[in-house]
Amino acid sequence: MSSPIRRRGRGISAGLGRDAIVAAARELDPATLTVQAVADQLGVDRKAVTYHVAGREGLLQLLAEDAFTSRFEVLAIPHGADWRDALRLVATAMRDILLGSATVVTHIRFDPSTRAAALRPAEEVLARLVDAGFDEDSAVRAIALVADVAMAHARGVLLNARAGGHPQRAELHEALATVDAADHALLHRIDDTGFSTFDEEQFAFDLDVLIRGLESRLAHSSTSAHTLRAAASSRSDR
Repeated sequence: MSSPIRRRGRGISAGLGRDAIVAAARELDPATLTVQAVADQLGVDRKAVTYHVAGREGLLQLLAEDAFTSRFEVLAIPHGADWRDALRLVATAMRDILLGSATVVTHIRFDPSTRAAALRPAEEVLARLVDAGFDEDSAVRAIALVADVAMAHARGVLLNARAGGHPQRAELHEALATVDAADHALLHRIDDTGFSTFDEEQFAFDLDVLIRGLESRLAHSSTSAHTLRAAASSRSDR
């Protein structure tokens, strides 16, 4: 028979810190994670854990923040990468972080700790966008759009992985069953093939369309700026 865990005193925090709590929580199944389970893992009284974190929700949020910051902090954008490569790298990193943290992904809160982890890569991507000719407002919006695409794709993949698949697929199948196949031949054919928009090919397609749209916007902005400069020069020569 194994010896019972020797618990440390019932002091306010029993010498614990958030890092120790996160490390212990990582060893446990997030689906059944509890404050008591973490306390047992650490060999401390439950109150020592609740001093730092309020209940299961707080623990899951800590795990989510840890998953985001630990992976995003080490994201390296190669020196020679242009703005397209940089956007793809950030989008893929964010998507992979969300997929790798499937159980706790809904608990990620973009508070100071998560925002700080994203500052360096965000600054690097912004610099590449601005150097390429984007104005600062457009550069920020481009990064926000990339983040939205990454999060939307990850959310779709996670929903599709559930039993029964993505709810929208089931809804489409049910809707098509109520209409004449001849009137919706393309949708029926696609539905019958089990075509998926929750794979790597879809994510690559999303990023390609996004980047081509940004390229077009940049080219249009450059042409407009050139036209304005030419017009101003023409007026000054009169």
